[in-house]
Amino acid sequence: MKKVSILDYGMGNIASLKNAIEKVGFEVDLLSNVKSINSNILIIPGVGAYNAAMEKIKRKNYDKIITNFLKNKDNCLFGICLGMQILLTLGEENKLTHGLDLIKGRVSKFETKKNIKLPNVGTSKIHIKNSGKFNFLRKYDNEKFYFIHSYIAKPSDSKNILATSKYEDISFNSIISNNLNVLGTQFHPEKSSKIGLDFLQDIIKNLN
Repeated sequence: MKKVSILDYGMGNIASLKNAIEKVGFEVDLLSNVKSINSNILIIPGVGAYNAAMEKIKRKNYDKIITNFLKNKDNCLFGICLGMQILLTLGEENKLTHGLDLIKGRVSKFETKKNIKLPNVGTSKIHIKNSGKFNFLRKYDNEKFYFIHSYIAKPSDSKNILATSKYEDISFNSIISNNLNVLGTQFHPEKSSKIGLDFLQDIIKNLN
């Protein structure tokens, strides 16, 4: 059985994610204050600000630990919400902050629009543009997942954009990937009912 770890770096409540993974039949470890990652799949969750997340990660040298983890191409990284955003090169929240730079691009606030309310909270459909090597994603085209965010990921290369969604008629990227062993979702599968549990199960089964 694949071994799954969640990076517990102090950003957001990870209990619901741990419970969801166990519910779909996988064992999961919470990692904090570690020097290495002894698992096949690492999940980075997160709720909060980009700059605060990166400060915590760099303080514990998790950025270097993650880089070493991904040198083994059999290992995979899955980022959720803020955990997806920090996969990119730069984040603009509060101040310009360097991210993990695993996918080239930056994270910016939703475009200004009259009467737009932030954060975007609630369920929205995802539209699969390009599943890349992750063919299992196709079955989730037009399915609804739970979002809560004010900032959006903008990869430099459109090939890294696997799915989009809409909020107030503004299109944004909801699944991104390096098309190798790094994948991220802006939505929270663990808070997305049964379809979210199915998604988590497929992620763990198919990421390799």
